[in-house]
Amino acid sequence: MRRGALACGVVALVAFLGGTGCATVIKGTRQPVSIFATPSDAKVTVYDSSGAVLTSQAPPVTLSLPRSKGYFSPGEYRVQVERAGYTPTVVTISGSINGWYIVGNFFIGGLIGWLIVDPLTGAMWDLHPTTVNANLAKQGAVVPREAAVRITLKPQASPERRE
Repeated sequence: MRRGALACGVVALVAFLGGTGCATVIKGTRQPVSIFATPSDAKVTVYDSSGAVLTSQAPPVTLSLPRSKGYFSPGEYRVQVERAGYTPTVVTISGSINGWYIVGNFFIGGLIGWLIVDPLTGAMWDLHPTTVNANLAKQGAVVPREAAVRITLKPQASPERRE
């Protein structure tokens, strides 16, 4: 009787480990993203990849965003921060493959984790940036060129600036 229960336990454990993706277990299917803005009475609007509005409210905003928009497709979001009399700011949040998907499935999840579970749940992706700090500049304000900070994501940069 004990031997049968032990065998059933081992089979259940192997089935569980073989039927899950490591990133799904460790990271989950959603990721928190925080958005802060100055001035504090600005409006934060977050759009998904299809252009649908997920939220539109005053900062600070913390959202739990899906890591994926479909099978083997990372989540992509556009954050727009605006206020009358200020230059609006737009930040793109996008996904990249996380380490738990690669390494964890090598040791635990195997092919089922690599090809089915983590891609279907979206847990294979990490969203970046996880914190957005938007400091709006007054329209018509002159900012010295050396004091200006411009942020461009590498995929959006021109080829000569990617180096």
